[in-house]
Amino acid sequence: MSESTLTAAPTGGAPKIAKVSEAIIRIAGNSQDGIQAIGGFLARLAGRSEQEVMTFMTIPSTISGGPSIFQVRIGSGEVLSSGDDADVLLAFYQHSYQDHISSLKAGGIVVYDSDHVEPNPDWKGQYHHLGVPISGLTVEAIGGTAKDKGKNLYALGLIARMFRCRSRRRWVAWRVHLNRRMLLGR
Repeated sequence: MSESTLTAAPTGGAPKIAKVSEAIIRIAGNSQDGIQAIGGFLARLAGRSEQEVMTFMTIPSTISGGPSIFQVRIGSGEVLSSGDDADVLLAFYQHSYQDHISSLKAGGIVVYDSDHVEPNPDWKGQYHHLGVPISGLTVEAIGGTAKDKGKNLYALGLIARMFRCRSRRRWVAWRVHLNRRMLLGR
């Protein structure tokens, strides 16, 4: 991430990134997990949040799916390529973590599904690791019969929140919808 501004956390914790002028986010998993879908959603959301966007993706050659990536480069200035080394890696599975950590910049952030990924202790000094039980939290939110369907949207929310990608227009429409439901008692 280039040209970031750090501010102190209000509770005296670690500093938080307040402004990021450019970031490359690589999402890695299996194609049946909706990797291309959340990559596309993230690109559209960043674009609607007044960011410049460039994307790159790989699609497995088999019909049944396989390992897949979607890379999104967002920036407040002109973005002319999808970028090389990622600033953030979102890994859904162990193979995603192992195969794509080499594409992460030194000091980059690895966000991984702690239900499926066991981080390599040798890499913990080179990269910032953030384990989130994405699959477990998705099952808890949707219900036990859903397995981990929808974990891509949960992960999209994490990444969108990290980079403050939100569309004011979408937020206002969502608030109107919620207020209407509350007024009607549904």
